[in-house]
Amino acid sequence: MENLQQTKHMQSILVTSTRTYVNNASIAADLAAMVAQSGKKTVLMDADLNRPVIHRVFELPNRVGLSDVLQGQRTANAIMHSMLEGNLHIITSGSMPSMTKDLIGTKEMSALIKQLKQEYEKIFIHGPAFFYNEATLLAAQVDGVVLMINPSYAKSEATQAIVERFQKTGSTIIGIVMRDQPKYQSNQSTFINRLLSYDKHNRMES
Repeated sequence: MENLQQTKHMQSILVTSTRTYVNNASIAADLAAMVAQSGKKTVLMDADLNRPVIHRVFELPNRVGLSDVLQGQRTANAIMHSMLEGNLHIITSGSMPSMTKDLIGTKEMSALIKQLKQEYEKIFIHGPAFFYNEATLLAAQVDGVVLMINPSYAKSEATQAIVERFQKTGSTIIGIVMRDQPKYQSNQSTFINRLLSYDKHNRMES
């Protein structure tokens, strides 16, 4: 990952990609697990309601989840799954309503993120691919965004336009992941170490 901007405390982080996930993988899940293992109280949320993967990554049920919370049918605490000795809490996507609704851009989503910020040190959101409008809506509600870009997309005009669209929401791009490169895993670990070091630096100055 590159371009970590030390501009503010990064408590809520959206992870989005140039393409949808087709397998049981999630960078947000990897980052959340690594931070939770460092001892921080962490929550991971699957906000890709149409193509959820987090429940498959952790082999969890997905009968209820985020969609139920946003529709006022459950509380966040009621649908969370606890892992890694209680340091990692997971909100799966839940089942989609029979009629497609814009749940991500609602005041309920904004209120949920604010609630989680009061209860957790780190919030990682597995978001939809960044060419979907939901990703832009999420970006406007979080402290920072991690973009996962396939090398073939890295210098395309379409990708540059999408990055500019994210920046217009006021969101801060704190990392760029280049998929399918030899240093991918080491770069991911380096990014987490820098993020945690920045948190420590912030606490010492406050």
